[in-house]
Amino acid sequence: MSIPKPILAALIPIGLCMLAGCELTSPSPLSPTAPVTPEPTVTVLPTEIVAQPSAIPTASVSPVARLESPSPTFTPGLPTATLPPSATPGPYEYVIQQDDTLLYIIQQPPFNYRDTLVLDEILRLNPQILDINRLPPPGSTILIPRQTTTPTPEGYDLTRAVLPPMTDTPIPVVQLEQHIVVEGETILGVAESNSTTLSALATLNPEIGFFGCDFNSPFGGSGCTVSLIVGQTVNVPALTPTPTLSPTFSGSETPTSTPTYAPPEMIFPPQNANASARTFQLQWLSAGILQPNEYYVVQIEDTTSGATHLDVTRNTSYELPSELIPGDGQPHIMRWRVGIGVPNPEGAFRLVGGEGEWRTFQWQSR
Repeated sequence: MSIPKPILAALIPIGLCMLAGCELTSPSPLSPTAPVTPEPTVTVLPTEIVAQPSAIPTASVSPVARLESPSPTFTPGLPTATLPPSATPGPYEYVIQQDDTLLYIIQQPPFNYRDTLVLDEILRLNPQILDINRLPPPGSTILIPRQTTTPTPEGYDLTRAVLPPMTDTPIPVVQLEQHIVVEGETILGVAESNSTTLSALATLNPEIGFFGCDFNSPFGGSGCTVSLIVGQTVNVPALTPTPTLSPTFSGSETPTSTPTYAPPEMIFPPQNANASARTFQLQWLSAGILQPNEYYVVQIEDTTSGATHLDVTRNTSYELPSELIPGDGQPHIMRWRVGIGVPNPEGAFRLVGGEGEWRTFQWQSR
């Protein structure tokens, strides 16, 4: 049957909407407008912001020791962030130059080896070198192992360093003299006649090869080989006479404790020296035979940035960590000194001898 046109016109929109999935709703009957109730006003109070603890920046680098405080006090502070362990640096890369020899290379900075024990490791790292006397051609790159660090003593890394206040005491300058080698003289004879050590002579005479020498031994060890020729000039520390005073006692003096050891005499680098942006060894003369629980306490301070570093060793030298090299593009004034200390039950080090004077050098930036 046929649908009237008016009804058909009304059904077409409904059919289209059903095909499109529309929801159809019936219009609600009109009702009187209800009065609008105002929404309640909510006052938002300011929320207190609690500052999250952040890591306290520390001025020291690498694991550090601390000195015993005469009157220890506990001051609660913010927790220190735990830093991930840093990767151990790999060997140095060295580009061979014309007329280089392996014995010459290992004595140069930054390697500074004073014996031939490292040669086996060099051959292991460089399988292309079959003989230490036959190097690859100039321009070739070889690997040189880094110096190993002194083992960390027990109780060494409990807390960061606590350094005593800095003083402006004048720093003595070590004077040098020249010793002329005579017929039949050995390097041990030079050291004995000038009241110094093999370690000091090796530092003051980098052009002389100290092969196979153990600087922890007073006589250099059985494998120590140092070649000298008659008339050769050797740098030695100048002997400084100590004046003897005759004090007048009144009888009312307060007795004071005498340090167990005299302050170690620092010999390298010289006072007010300029150092390039690389690590090197601080060196000093032995203060005597250390007991098993005694260590040299090395204090280092960057007076430009205020960073401090404290470490301990049983050697008469200390390799400066590369992390201490300034990286801000400016030269920094560094100062350092050495004393002798023993660890207490809490792991802090108590000085048992006189504390050395501050010595200064300028370190260039990376």
